[in-house]
Amino acid sequence: MGIFNLFFSYPEGIYDLLQEWADEERRSISGLSAFLLEQAVRERQKQKQPPPSDEKPEKN
Repeated sequence: MGIFNLFFSYPEGIYDLLQEWADEERRSISGLSAFLLEQAVRERQKQKQPPPSDEKPEKN
């Protein structure tokens, strides 16, 4: 497992809001963005439901 670098483009209004948030938490915008993205992915994984199975369980 490693760290991967990504490039983001933010709309100006979002960038300004992220800058304000990052300043409040004494983080960089990059660090805050990475944190928010990780939290969103983890939340999605929690909510993700397994696809319905059309297969019936095998009888022994």
